[in-house]
Amino acid sequence: MANLGKCMLFYLKYAPEMERLYEAEERKVEGLPNPDQVLKKINLVGDTAKREVAEFRETCAPGIDEHFRAISAVQRINTREIWDLSFKVAPKKAPERQFWIGVYIDRDRSVLMPWVWCRGGHRAEDELVRILGRGIKSARLPGWDSGTVGLVDIKIPIPERLEEPVECDSLVAQVQQAFASFNARNVEEIARIASNRGEA
Repeated sequence: MANLGKCMLFYLKYAPEMERLYEAEERKVEGLPNPDQVLKKINLVGDTAKREVAEFRETCAPGIDEHFRAISAVQRINTREIWDLSFKVAPKKAPERQFWIGVYIDRDRSVLMPWVWCRGGHRAEDELVRILGRGIKSARLPGWDSGTVGLVDIKIPIPERLEEPVECDSLVAQVQQAFASFNARNVEEIARIASNRGEA
């Protein structure tokens, strides 16, 4: 994938409108000229955007999988959430002590957010930040589950004219860089948090 898809970029540029006209169960079309034709075009753009997002996810996945396979047991999680890529991670010698990692495409802010989640709620977040030496806690990430720490905001550049290409490789490299500092010791320490704490 050389460049991000134009429909994906359109979706991100006009996220509130796409939410209202494509994602909502009851689409709000009042005030639109020729709403049937507009919805037909919106459906085409939205469906194509989802395919482009899936293609982008597939471009990100191998690098993450390869890095964590070298230091842990890792398994990709298939989820219905098109905007999220998720993996279960555990120490090689203790596969039952799992935590999750992934990358979320935040439509509202047009950012890629690599993340880590483990059991233990807000107290686990403090431990994650301590172990990793960085992180954005869930309280600053509206709608995120407690126990989640965002690693970094990677801004997706949205051009004024959507015909302008947005290169994919640099974004994928930034996602991989967000996870590159993880080592087997980090995996062991995070897994210990996940196994020692209940939900908080």
